[in-house]
Amino acid sequence: MQRTPDARAVVGRSGRGSYHTLSYQDLDAAAGRVAGALAAAGVRRGDRVGWVLDNGNGTDALVVYHAVLRLGAVNVPVNARLAPPEVEHILRHSGARLVLAGAQQRDRVAAAPCDVVILDDADPLSSLRGTPAPPVGGLRDTDPANLLYTSGTTGRPKGVLHTHGSSLAAAIGWSDAFRLTPHDVLQSPFPITSGAGLHFNALSCLWAGACVVVDDYDTAASLALIAEVAATVYVAVPSIYAYWLDSPALTGASLGSLRILDYGGASMPAALIERLRTAVPSAGLMQTYGLTEAGPGGCYLPEEYALTRLGSIGNRCAGPFTRVRVVDEDGADVGSGGTGELLLRGPSVMAGYYRDEEATAAAFTDGWLRSGDVVRVDEEGFLYHVDRRKDIIVRGGHNVASAEVEGALHAHPSVLEAAVIGVPHPRLGEDVYAVVVLSDSAVGPTPTVDDLIAHCRTLLADFKCPRRVEVVDALPRNAAGKVLKQRLREGVGA
Repeated sequence: MQRTPDARAVVGRSGRGSYHTLSYQDLDAAAGRVAGALAAAGVRRGDRVGWVLDNGNGTDALVVYHAVLRLGAVNVPVNARLAPPEVEHILRHSGARLVLAGAQQRDRVAAAPCDVVILDDADPLSSLRGTPAPPVGGLRDTDPANLLYTSGTTGRPKGVLHTHGSSLAAAIGWSDAFRLTPHDVLQSPFPITSGAGLHFNALSCLWAGACVVVDDYDTAASLALIAEVAATVYVAVPSIYAYWLDSPALTGASLGSLRILDYGGASMPAALIERLRTAVPSAGLMQTYGLTEAGPGGCYLPEEYALTRLGSIGNRCAGPFTRVRVVDEDGADVGSGGTGELLLRGPSVMAGYYRDEEATAAAFTDGWLRSGDVVRVDEEGFLYHVDRRKDIIVRGGHNVASAEVEGALHAHPSVLEAAVIGVPHPRLGEDVYAVVVLSDSAVGPTPTVDDLIAHCRTLLADFKCPRRVEVVDALPRNAAGKVLKQRLREGVGA
């Protein structure tokens, strides 16, 4: 900030207004004023401060984030798409002293077990402009900084506690992976309440002196914004790129400023990678892999391998001190061609699950964080995501990776999205069940269920092919945008 006070730090929306820019000097001054107001309200070092904001309040969220850290307090970001009972649970579990909420989220904090501050819709931070507070002294890298609640795909979300050190380590690792400089502009629709939005995106840009653009996502508007802000790096989940490729707005979009299109948060189907390369040939394609418990830290596949190592999640770690292992069920390292669970270790890994010693103990093996992801290692050390451990389908004694079947379905030109689950079978134990969303822009006749199954038979072994396919308008997702496979299982009585 001292080197380039007038440089762009954040581009985003405030109170759902138009996009505007905060310089590094603006961000520092605004955070100081909000910190002063929070201190006047009684917030002290170590207190937990909740905030329920979405990307429509992107700049406000980042100001609040830095204000809380300035006081030595702990951020508790809460996804604004959560239901009121979920919000109440997080605030109660975290022991939040107070919670800030956007005007649009008033109903979500109605039952909050702490003091509530509702931000003004027209000028959200107007009630939080206190006498500027200087950064608190004596903070250590082991002090708590952020309490990030997992998306809760299988149950109640758990509080992932990150320190100042682990948060910054994650940011430095991804800043290095993206080769960010002060000339870069990173645009992303990742929720600003997530580790991806805060550490992977915003904090990595802050470390490099770059600019982060908090994208309040809409396909056509986001594509236009890339040209407006001259974005050099775009970061999103695979489904976002699927919607790009299905949108007529992509044809006229000016994307020449982009040097990297990054995809993470889920497996990127090989067919989608190839289509994206054709549609945006000037940008390098990068796969990244990480999880909230790791910072998010993890590994990545550099652009030069995007097409030659289709489906790989990478061969390089984010940051010089991050390490990965792949182990079998006995905890032994697997060799080339082996398959096992991915473990991670490094300075970006969480301190633990907040107020849950049992879950914390279960998450680690001899100091290594268990990812819960099954991966394959090839002969040159590249990693390939096979599936989540809980999403492996055992059909008649054969292991079927749902991600592999999803990749086959994605290879059909009429399939926009696909999710595959295992459902009970009286003789086989489990059977393969697919749920797909069809593209609105596909050329040719709409495929039938039989057509989709026949397509899979051309790409997969017979035992891997879905026996049942359901076509839906949209896949159910949680507040973080991840597909809720448990809800799909419940829908078919699994």
